[in-house]
Amino acid sequence: MALSGDKTVTLILVGVFGVLSEALMIFRLVMRKVRDQRFELGDYFTMFAIVSVMARSALTPVVLVWGNNNIKRPAPPMSEQEIYRRTIGSKLTLANRVIYNNYLWVQKGVVLLLLSRILASLPIAQRIIQVYWVVLVLTIAAVQVTTFIDCRPTYLYWQVEPDPGECISSNIQLITLVALNITTDAMLILLPMPWFLRIKRSWKERFQLMALFSLGLFLIAIAIIRLPSYAGATAQVNRNTWGSIEMFVAAFVANVPTLYTLRRRGPLSGSGSRSYGSYPSYAGRYARRQSGRFTSSNADDPHIMVTDTIHLSYSPGSSQMKKEPMRQSSDESLIHPQ
Repeated sequence: MALSGDKTVTLILVGVFGVLSEALMIFRLVMRKVRDQRFELGDYFTMFAIVSVMARSALTPVVLVWGNNNIKRPAPPMSEQEIYRRTIGSKLTLANRVIYNNYLWVQKGVVLLLLSRILASLPIAQRIIQVYWVVLVLTIAAVQVTTFIDCRPTYLYWQVEPDPGECISSNIQLITLVALNITTDAMLILLPMPWFLRIKRSWKERFQLMALFSLGLFLIAIAIIRLPSYAGATAQVNRNTWGSIEMFVAAFVANVPTLYTLRRRGPLSGSGSRSYGSYPSYAGRYARRQSGRFTSSNADDPHIMVTDTIHLSYSPGSSQMKKEPMRQSSDESLIHPQ
């Protein structure tokens, strides 16, 4: 079956962005080992995401070559072989949507796990993060349910003849996906900002941190472009094209902050673990060496302390700042000396 020019371009984009997404995530895992760090939950989420990209990259070419039942009506006469191929392509399209939805939410989980590490010792932030996990579970459940409810009965999703109707365009599913995708991305962007703004640091360093965790704005822009209100947004070629772009951007947003923390090897700490970077003190406040790590009280709120790994720590009173603060160790160092 000959491919049209648009399908050929889409097939190329699916392959290119699939390879780039996989390479970025594999690079994260490699860097984790290069830095002698054990895999954490976010890394296992990343492994699941890699498998998801591979699965989608394998299924999408079949859908593009064989087609599915989302075609202009009335459809021209089709042979039994073409009907069979379009039926298979339609089933793979449905499977692709489930894989794609899981992939996006797994990448959101990767971001939330990183934020959980950075804000690990801030009680208020941890309570918010717990709520976020509930929201992520509920929203992915809603997206997956709507994936299967546009057409009733379900077999209409892969029925080629007779005409299954307009339900195969899955407008409800796409609107639900876009709306909840935008909402959850915005939540993840906003979560760390109040604490980043309260850190007493140069505006350049604050901007670096906020920009690093604002990359999700690109995902929001892509999600808006995919709305059904745009011409051809529900066409299979457009869905696969923008879906491939969104998969790469999601991988970029989820993994670049961690890769940024892994980019430089620091000296061995006193406890034998590796420390990745430190920062200079500001406004006459000096960091002191504690258990192989630097700690300083250079946030506007005297109860918030910032370690050399940009791990925000909470101290219930300024009198306790002379003691060893209670905090979890973290390798996520986001700011280094100029």
